[in-house]
Amino acid sequence: MKTYTDLYPKVCSFPALCRAYQECRKGKREREYAMLFEKNLERNLLDLHNDLLNDQWRSGLYARFFVSDPKRRLINAPPFRDRIVHRAVSDILMPLWDPTFIYDSYACRGGKGTHVAVDRLQQFMRRHLTGSGYVLQLDVKSYFASINHATLVGLIKKKIRDSRLMSLVRQVVESYCDTPGTGIPLGNLTSQGFANIYLHELDMFAKHTLRIKQYIRYMDDVALVADDKKQLWEWRDAIEGFLADHLQLRLHPDKQAMVPIDCGADYLGYIVFRDYRLVRSRNVHRVYRNLEKMEDGTFPRDPMASIMSWMGYSIHADTYRLNESIKRKHPFLAAGTEKFYERG
Repeated sequence: MKTYTDLYPKVCSFPALCRAYQECRKGKREREYAMLFEKNLERNLLDLHNDLLNDQWRSGLYARFFVSDPKRRLINAPPFRDRIVHRAVSDILMPLWDPTFIYDSYACRGGKGTHVAVDRLQQFMRRHLTGSGYVLQLDVKSYFASINHATLVGLIKKKIRDSRLMSLVRQVVESYCDTPGTGIPLGNLTSQGFANIYLHELDMFAKHTLRIKQYIRYMDDVALVADDKKQLWEWRDAIEGFLADHLQLRLHPDKQAMVPIDCGADYLGYIVFRDYRLVRSRNVHRVYRNLEKMEDGTFPRDPMASIMSWMGYSIHADTYRLNESIKRKHPFLAAGTEKFYERG
């Protein structure tokens, strides 16, 4: 494995912090914390630069809040100043790891994402004749909250032989946790990269030890495709053992599903078949409820943002007729269908 040294000066250089700031403020310029930082931008960046150079940077307190996307999740958002540090660390670390990730790892990577992962699943499904093949779906229980700090730092240390950068990484990893030594917060940019590094070990086990050819991972959502149901269950047992023994993780007992390919797989927000995909029915019910609230003036958020979110999701499934039907009942959706269909 190739190792890297003398990376810390690149993280804390003033140009690197300026670039990190530019990324962190995208979409946030109207937020009070971003405006306060920008008010004395040069001074604030110089202070951050000096704190890092002198090894005096310390993580601030996190803001805690819940979001529903649609699952209710606790988000721990770091101070804006700390986000710049997290971005600078990620900008150095992730380009070193990304080329080593397997092709079929799809979360938080350029050119990947949920839609590409679903496309890939359909490619795998088409390799099996009608009436044959199964999809096994697995999910890690409380993944982000279960990541072991010592194991994570050890994995990063194998590649990074820069003691100052590793000290900074440890601070970021340990900057927030409900249980000492365990868990990384949803809300940190670094958490996304660290989570991919952590389960890269599972990818290597699945591809090189178990030799699973049709394997997909989007963060902690795993899908395996094969003709032999017994073989899939054996792989599941091997994965379960590897996670427990090497990564201190457990598979979610209620989120394991074996389905025939002909029946379609509920994966990453879509019901996926060989040649088409549908949206989840509960998401359809949600958009109806939201449109009703928009029409009676009780919708609590930006209506157009919600409509665009629905269209951005539904456009990747076979939903033209569905959206036309919704539009006839709720004309509020017309703005979305015009943007995504008529102009296309």
